[in-house]
Amino acid sequence: MAEYSESPSIKSSYYKELLRSLLSDIKLSYIDDQGDHKILKLHHGKQERMVAKKFQENNIILPYATIYQNGIEEDTKRRRTGDTLVYSTVWDEDEQRAKRVVSIADVPVKAKYSLNVWSKYISHIDQISSRLRSYFNPNLNLRLKNNLIAVSFLSAEEDESKIEVNDKEDRLIRKNFTIEVQGYIPSPKFLLTNTGKIERVIQNIEITE
Repeated sequence: MAEYSESPSIKSSYYKELLRSLLSDIKLSYIDDQGDHKILKLHHGKQERMVAKKFQENNIILPYATIYQNGIEEDTKRRRTGDTLVYSTVWDEDEQRAKRVVSIADVPVKAKYSLNVWSKYISHIDQISSRLRSYFNPNLNLRLKNNLIAVSFLSAEEDESKIEVNDKEDRLIRKNFTIEVQGYIPSPKFLLTNTGKIERVIQNIEITE
């Protein structure tokens, strides 16, 4: 288990996959005052100060949306014992045949993402919020590499609008949504050969359990 839990490359790759899937699967949009359908791009990063500053300088196009990971922890309720072995079948593209692999149990984790939406108008942010909620009914399945799936939920929603503003300032409406993703960080897999020798599987594989 130590080799697995201390592998930063595996963790980093998994977290990048979660973020990539969220960015590609969540499509935000709204109808503007002229009746045109507008697509809202979801940006990666924690950009509260940048948005507030550019909003005051009138050089940012609103609505604007960002997403970033703000926490991750092991999900102890889904944890398996350390001596649990998992057997599966993988497809070897080079040899064009299925092979058996064995691994220790994957690590269950809960990752939290903060999705923020800024707007000048309540009607726009209400449309965007409704569109976002429709993806989580009640959950959104994130499809990752090797046929892995992480389940995501919309766990919280807060209005963080700037209520009190100066006479020369426009009101900046902001909503924050918390997305919880439940998944498993893949553990190292080992090939079971005909000779009984166990080899580390290092190439990209397709799990066909």
